[in-house]
Amino acid sequence: MCLKKLISRSIELNIKRPDRHENMIKRSRDLPLIIIGDLHGERDSLKEILEITSNEGDSFFLFLGDYVDRGPDCMGLLEDIINFQINNGERVILLRGNHEDWDMNIRYSFASELIAKGYEGVVEDILSWYESLPLIALFDDVVALHGGVPKPIPSNINDLSRIRATDPLGMQVLWNDPLDEGYWPRGGGTKPFTAKDLEAFLKLTGAKLLIRGHQYVPNRGYKLNFDNRCMTIFSASYGYGWPRCFVYLPPCDFNVSDVEKYIIRI
Repeated sequence: MCLKKLISRSIELNIKRPDRHENMIKRSRDLPLIIIGDLHGERDSLKEILEITSNEGDSFFLFLGDYVDRGPDCMGLLEDIINFQINNGERVILLRGNHEDWDMNIRYSFASELIAKGYEGVVEDILSWYESLPLIALFDDVVALHGGVPKPIPSNINDLSRIRATDPLGMQVLWNDPLDEGYWPRGGGTKPFTAKDLEAFLKLTGAKLLIRGHQYVPNRGYKLNFDNRCMTIFSASYGYGWPRCFVYLPPCDFNVSDVEKYIIRI
């Protein structure tokens, strides 16, 4: 299948999911859930994760976004992810990250990569693919997104599902970080979220755990905030050989106090 057709098929799968409600995926956590954080063009990281989980054919695979920029082969990674999605259908959920944005691609490496490799003819297709990606996934007691809790928090779940990436709240879903000792302001309308903000967001969604990406965690690959109710995972090494992580969450009930045991470091 040619690249344009691959992208078109992925857009169709993203938009026509029966469990999609506006920009939110809502479904039961009745199968194992494998959650993959930022990959940033690192095909080897994706390959290793998929090799580790190769026997998990009945699982959902949830990607938290940031597929492009910074890494050595972003276009190759996109092709790998889209082929994986096409081969596995609705069991693969692709969320949007803050780097699924053309302005970011120009600032970082993806736009230059496309030009250098002669992919100018698929730029519009890729931008349409960005627009097809949902922002939030809700699996009963687990809510996942790329960045963080938007503020002010929407008053109801329907308003939350209608958030778009170009809205101020949508931008925060893609960009916000937890307020902790390592917090570094990103500017541009982004806001830190606190334990109180997280509590309100979890109450709104009916979840007890937020899983996010967006922040690399040197020498560890993950972190837990706010009594383990906020989990950050990063699945790329950034070329430094840092630990990379993903989450394997079985479909049974879990205690937030020991949720760390579901983080797989590679």
